[in-house]
This record gives sequence, structure tokens and C-alpha cells, in this order.
Amino acid sequence: MSDATYQPKVYKKSGGDVMVVASGGQILVEPGGSVMGGNPTGAADYFVDLNVSATGDGSMQSPFATIAEAITASNTSIGLTANRWWARRNRIFVMGDGMGDPTPIELTTLPEKCDIIGCGSDLYPFPRVIGVHTIAAAKVGCRFINMGFQATGTDHVLTAVAGCHGLSFLGCVFTASTAGNTLALELTDCAHVRIQGCKFLTPAGAITTSIFALPISIAGTASIHDFEISDNFIFGTAGIKVANGTTQGSVIARNIIRVTTGLNIEDLSDDVVCVDNRFINADAALAVGGFCDWNPLLAVGNLGTSDQASSAAVPIAVVCTT
Repeated sequence: MSDATYQPKVYKKSGGDVMVVASGGQILVEPGGSVMGGNPTGAADYFVDLNVSATGDGSMQSPFATIAEAITASNTSIGLTANRWWARRNRIFVMGDGMGDPTPIELTTLPEKCDIIGCGSDLYPFPRVIGVHTIAAAKVGCRFINMGFQATGTDHVLTAVAGCHGLSFLGCVFTASTAGNTLALELTDCAHVRIQGCKFLTPAGAITTSIFALPISIAGTASIHDFEISDNFIFGTAGIKVANGTTQGSVIARNIIRVTTGLNIEDLSDDVVCVDNRFINADAALAVGGFCDWNPLLAVGNLGTSDQASSAAVPIAVVCTT
């Protein structure tokens, strides 16, 4: 009869398919080692590290050297008929300091149904992609999470073609070049967009020139419904502009929007709900029109500060009567 005193506390079950860590046992991971958890959707994970000496196969042990390689691999796997992953989601984990320095990077393709997750460290606790990006083909369901975008030149940081539905930027940072840029994000006819918890910043320098002329532009008229812009810090010549399109279900909420000369929010559709935003504006007037062009019947709980007003209700508060 076996003696339980000498039973290993870490062992494989019969057949070898299950590893057991019994009471008192432990798994020791030494420096350089890892314990890999699979993608919870059952799809693929890819890794990118700018600092590798040669590109690899995209695994953690042998990462790709560029984001573009990971995007190509992800779009191949997610679309394979044999995989049947059409309702799943790949993930790309990005590490690297100043990706695109000294040669800027230009992303031209998004990964479909995929998260691009910043997990490395640069000046910030995430990697920065240096350059400007024009997305030429529609891909759905791409989310950027904890990523930095450092602009170069004076053009838009990221321009998305129509049909990039579900495009999301979650906890990202956009920084203008020292020359200033026309826009940070120009998203045309993309439904279900999410821009949440992001920062749109100026670098060290003159804030009137090293700045985004317009940080966020929701453009197009055919398909811009159900977008959400919330909990961001936005600094630019103007703030947010929404085209005169179909915007049912869209909301702009809880943002801090500081502008130098333009409007904090310009909603040409007059159909976006604007709730609990905070406006800082250099306008010398007390008029609500100095802050926003919107539908005041869909604006609730917003406050603005200008040369003439401090924490004023926008639109002007009116007491209800019985």
C-alpha cells in the first residue's frame, strides 16, 4: 500500500492531461519563465516586442518585431474557415519603447475582432506608437487598450475609413507633435465607436501651436450611431465635432474638455446626449454658444468656465415650476 506521506504535492493525473497542485504544493516560476493562460475566447494571442534582435513567430518566447506582422497573422487566423473563429476575439500584446523612433510607423490595416493591448513600458506605463496612421480597409471589432500614440508631422494621428464598426480606444494617450496636428482621430461612418478614458495632450512647448486643432471628429452621415465618448481629458484648439448624421443612441459624457479658441462640443446632428461634461474655454463671453453648438434639450449637468464665468451651468439652469 502506498504511503500518502510521500505523495508529490504537484503531479500529473493518470493520462497526463491534468496537472494537480495539492494542498501545500506550489508552482515556482523563475525569472524569465512564465505561466501562460489561454485566450478566454479560444482564439489566438500574439506578442510584439520592438526590442528583439530578430522577429519571431509571435509567441511570448519569440515575439514579432512589429505590430504590422501581428496584425497580418491575426487577420489570417480569425478568418480561417477551418478555425470558425468569426465570433471570437484575438489579442495582440505590445511591448516596446518609442515604437517608430527614429523611423515613424504607419499602420494601414486594423486587426479584425482583435484587441491590441499595451503591456510594455516607455516614458509612460505603456508603449507608444510614433507616427500617423491611415486605415485603408474596413475591419470590425478592433479595440486599442492602454496604448500611446505620438504624432509626427501635422496630419491626423489616425484616420479610419468607413465601416470600421466597433472601433474602440480604451485608456489610450494621444500626444500632438511639436508642430501641431489637424486631428487626433477622424472616424468616418464607423458605428458603435467607443473612446473611453483617453487623454489628448500637447507636448512640452507652446500650447497654441503644439496642439490638436480638433482632437475628435466623428465624420460621415451614413453610419455614426451608437458612439460613446466618455471619461476623457481632451485638450485642443477645439474639442469634439460630430457630423450631421444619424447618431441615435450616442452619448458624450463626463469628459474634461479644454479648448483655446474653438467650441468644446459641436454636434451638428443635434441628436447626441451630452451629460456631466466639464468645459474650460477662453471665450470672453457669458453666452452658452461660446462653449457648445448642440441640442440643449439633450444636455444635462454640464459645467463651463471661461474668462467671464466660473463653473456655470451649460446650458443655463432654469428652475422647474409646479
